[in-house]
Amino acid sequence: MIVRCNPKCKNSDGFTDGSLDVDSNEVVCNECGDILKSVSSYAKLSMKTTGDIIRSKYRKAFMFPCQACDTNVEAQFVNGVLVGKACSNNQVGCKINVTEHMVKAIEETQNRLEKVEADESE
Repeated sequence: MIVRCNPKCKNSDGFTDGSLDVDSNEVVCNECGDILKSVSSYAKLSMKTTGDIIRSKYRKAFMFPCQACDTNVEAQFVNGVLVGKACSNNQVGCKINVTEHMVKAIEETQNRLEKVEADESE
C-alpha cells in the first residue's frame, strides 16, 4: 500500500510502499525499514485483508492461537489430547479452536513423523 514515510526515508517524494507486520501490528516502510506510526487502523485492516503483510519467519506448521494463554502455539497430541507444544498452561487446559479435519491431519502427521524418526534411529 502506498503510504507516507518518515522525512528521513530514502524515497525523495515522501511516499513509499508499506507492508503490515502481523506480529507487531505496525506498518513497515519497504524502502528504509522504518516503522510508520501515522497509519490508521483502517489502513492496517485493509492491508491485512488484501494480504499486504510481512509474514513471520518463525511460524511452523500447525501453529494456532491458544485462547487460554493468548499466544500462537504449535499443536500436538499428548496422551490423545490436542494441546499446545509450548503453551504456558503446561499443556493442560489449552483451548485450540480447530476443525475435526485439522485435528485428524495433526494426529496423522505426528504419527508419521514419529514413525520416520523411529526408523531413522534404527
